[in-house]
Amino acid sequence: MSQLALVLSAGGARGAYEAGVLNYIRTGLPKKYSRRNFDIQTGTSVGAINTAGMAAFAHDPQEQGRRLKELWFTIRQEKVYRRDLSATTHFLGSTVGGVMRNFMSVNPFKIAKRKGPHFNSIFDTSPLRKFIGEALSWEQLNKNVTQGPISAVAIVATNSANGQAELFLKKKAELSYQGHYSCHEGPITSDIVMASGAIPILFPTVKIGDFYYSDGGMRLFTPMSPAIQLGADKLLVIGLRKRRTLKDYRIKAIDAPRQAPTISDQLGRILNGLFLDRVQSDIEQLDRINTIVEESERIYGKNYLTKLNKGMQKETYKADIAKRGLRKINYVEIQPSEFITGIFLRAFERMKKGSFKFSILEKTLLRIMDVDPESGSDLLSYITFYPEYIQELFDLGYEDARRRRHQLIEIMED
Repeated sequence: MSQLALVLSAGGARGAYEAGVLNYIRTGLPKKYSRRNFDIQTGTSVGAINTAGMAAFAHDPQEQGRRLKELWFTIRQEKVYRRDLSATTHFLGSTVGGVMRNFMSVNPFKIAKRKGPHFNSIFDTSPLRKFIGEALSWEQLNKNVTQGPISAVAIVATNSANGQAELFLKKKAELSYQGHYSCHEGPITSDIVMASGAIPILFPTVKIGDFYYSDGGMRLFTPMSPAIQLGADKLLVIGLRKRRTLKDYRIKAIDAPRQAPTISDQLGRILNGLFLDRVQSDIEQLDRINTIVEESERIYGKNYLTKLNKGMQKETYKADIAKRGLRKINYVEIQPSEFITGIFLRAFERMKKGSFKFSILEKTLLRIMDVDPESGSDLLSYITFYPEYIQELFDLGYEDARRRRHQLIEIMED
């Protein structure tokens, strides 16, 4: 039987789009396909949260779609990070106060001896830890791997000490991991998921064992490679950015900015580069490998791959591809049919006319970073969790999945 993998990408609040796609799969496809479980599930950043949600309810596929939708429709800004007066006071104390203490320190280059709080992140995400801790059964998640229908769950996080992507893996004993990423086998916990979603600068790093970890999307935005290295031969990949055409890249003089970009503008572009611009190269690489496999079989015969893989194993090549064998990987990629920044701006206009209100902390940050909702839409689209915006992202994911109904049925086939 084929091994079907679900691969979920990074993207902050944009993860509501992934939930919409998954909700359609569980509620919109014929039962034969909607109840098909994903054997291998990999996620990074917000994709790690959605992966944990899918894995926690894998024993009841029909419940998966409803519970994932419920998770996203009940999330609120205050459930992601603290935004009250005390959070503002702490932020200012750890920045302004910390800077002043460092200036007055007699050991300016000895960080370990400095007193007082240091600047670790802009936001305090303790509410998010509490939210996902209560919303998901972590015991059931791990049980669904050891005793249930899932073969493996892999969460990606970046080790802050060396900047390398590492896997936190829960798998069935008989399954082997043939990859080159550093791998930690054991239960999947809320700490691991929080570490995978720790967006640099914005969210605090998370200590696991002896090391601190941050967002897995910095090094491995779309964790297709671990899924393949765990034995998947079919992939459902959900991206979080509309694929740009050459026309989209052309900039006219009328579009030129009137002033230099602000810190928020640049941070938004950095996050796009970290999280969103790599999926296309990953897919292109997969297409190249599939083309090589198809053409090799056409030219040298159907048994060519069998001979090649046996030859590599006989020669004891150390590369991971020699261990698992070269093979064609079928996949379906679903990505937004609209630019998410445009969706955010539409939702923001409606939010201003409704009950939308910035907190003291947010107003402070908007002024410090010169954030304008229009020019800073890239950054805000990652960290805005208001219902109007989440609803639009979810609905777009659902509709984009519905448009790919036939491809989804084909990939979900046993």
